[in-house]
Amino acid sequence: MAWNITGHEWAVEQLRISIRSGADAHAYLFSGPPGLGKRLLALRMAQALNCEHGNGDPCLTCRACRRIERGNHPDVRVASMETQAAAGKAEEATRQKELKIATIREWQRDVSLRPYEGQRRVFILHDAERLSEEAANAMLKTLEEPPPYVTLILVADSTDLLPTIVSRCRALRLRPLPRRQVVRALVDRGADPQTAALLAAWSGGRIGQALQLLETPEAIARRDEQIAALLAVHEQGRSEGLRWAELRAREYRSGEQETVFAWLELWQSWWRDVLLVAAGSPEGVMHIDRQADLERSAQRHTLPQIYAFVAQLGQAARYLRDNANPNLVLENLALHVPGRE
Repeated sequence: MAWNITGHEWAVEQLRISIRSGADAHAYLFSGPPGLGKRLLALRMAQALNCEHGNGDPCLTCRACRRIERGNHPDVRVASMETQAAAGKAEEATRQKELKIATIREWQRDVSLRPYEGQRRVFILHDAERLSEEAANAMLKTLEEPPPYVTLILVADSTDLLPTIVSRCRALRLRPLPRRQVVRALVDRGADPQTAALLAAWSGGRIGQALQLLETPEAIARRDEQIAALLAVHEQGRSEGLRWAELRAREYRSGEQETVFAWLELWQSWWRDVLLVAAGSPEGVMHIDRQADLERSAQRHTLPQIYAFVAQLGQAARYLRDNANPNLVLENLALHVPGRE
């Protein structure tokens, strides 16, 4: 309860014990899919290290804990794609796809400074999987010999980092929570059981995503609209698929890359559910409100067709991250919806 985090009890206990015993590492890597609570865990770690009570837990009420929560503690520095974009020119922000060496250099200038008012200097780097090659190599130098009063926390949506970076960190890989635990957390926050069950299923065990959906009802409506649009791509033929691809490519070119990746993730989750239904394992489906649609899709296609398209959706996302032409990638995807070849 002291850390005020839903789930990941094993990770909290590890961190608490290491802080209390003085065996905490100089660098950590918190990894796992988006929406698991990695950012909150990094924030709580910074609070625990600097809490005025100094017992291994953040009290969340002392001056240090409150300042860290608000983001204005002088000994806790946070960097991410968002802060990098905010520090640059507006027209460049939408085109940035990686963390640059300038962001790491700014850190390195501060690492040597002793704590100003806290017990430890804590540097949190979000989006660590997006470090450029040059920035990653610069980060290695910081990880090799940080001052004893510094703790570095890297937060990443994957472990796709230089192996030498991973090896220099104490790694905690967070995993999705059991669906029942997410349901309980949502009900505790005022959701009715039916809504809680739906959002827990949609989130795939990612508590942060479930809470965001609960707090923004318009996001639920938008998700329904997106699913309807993706089903239309399948039902209405190639012309609808190519129109969808053109709209997404336009979004991508205008700087809304993450919106396009979210579309691909949603589409992949749909076809993953179709795969589960076709394989006779419907218990784990995410789209529990569209069972009839899933069953129809599962009956129309073979397992190899469905599996191939799930893989192709993941491949499309990788191509985009590797700077492939978005029109070509998305049009090719739309032309290979199962049953369309």
